[in-house]
Amino acid sequence: MVDLISSLPDEIICYILSFFPSQQVAATSVLSKRWNLLWHYVPSLDFDTAIEHFWRLNRQKTFYTFFRSVCFFLVGRGDQPFYRIHLKCYSSNDITESIPTRIRTALSESCRVQILNLLCRQWRGIVIPSVVFSFKTLVALMLECITVEDISFVDLPLLKILKLNIIISSIKIDLNPIKIDLSHLLSGGPNLEDLKLRLLPCEAKGKFNRLPNLVRAKINVLLPLEIFKDVKVLKFDLFRYPNLNLNFDFHNLVQLHLDVDMDWLLGNRPRLLRESRHIPPATSDIPQKAVGGF
Repeated sequence: MVDLISSLPDEIICYILSFFPSQQVAATSVLSKRWNLLWHYVPSLDFDTAIEHFWRLNRQKTFYTFFRSVCFFLVGRGDQPFYRIHLKCYSSNDITESIPTRIRTALSESCRVQILNLLCRQWRGIVIPSVVFSFKTLVALMLECITVEDISFVDLPLLKILKLNIIISSIKIDLNPIKIDLSHLLSGGPNLEDLKLRLLPCEAKGKFNRLPNLVRAKINVLLPLEIFKDVKVLKFDLFRYPNLNLNFDFHNLVQLHLDVDMDWLLGNRPRLLRESRHIPPATSDIPQKAVGGF
């Protein structure tokens, strides 16, 4: 049988491999001499304990094997930049400091990264360097259970997707992490199309700029709803707006989801119905319903 794939240029093979988990990418090195070093140049880092075979081991071996695989992949690639980084893992007290350090270094050196998706549940070992928030090629940024450095400077001109869930700052005052300035963060991504914010210790020190390209917004933090008046899909926690008073219309809205406490809903039904006049007819009945989950 003719091996047509091996006859393709390196760039095309590496592009194809970039859609596979990194463990499978590294495993191609045993196919032939032609493939021996190709995985070093695949522009993606993709490890996920939920979809790979780490859980066939016991819990302790799972963590050890997972992070050893990540470390091996990072060391083998050297200083080659990443265009996509996807890392989802769980905590372990047995992981050496070298692993989060290597991940941090890989992030700092991947200034051309386009997609960054990190979830490190119950593990505070990974701290996102502040330089990530000035990656001009970044299109999608998704962080969950992550610590971030100072983000006083944000310049993400191509960012279209921003999803932050349970994010804290590494900077502390009186042993407490400082709050993230959302007005500053959102101003640095003027072309956002999809926004999701959940469980963030945040504040707004400045003015919120309009996000003209925003299509979808899911929030459970207190933000001025006016910045979302042009979206098509909106989901927010209504109980965070005890004094809801809309003085603008949602002209483009086609889907609305509300998270509300039933007692709050019963006590505020008249006011809620009054404010629903600002919502297009296709969605005007939705505010009367309680929708759980985020």
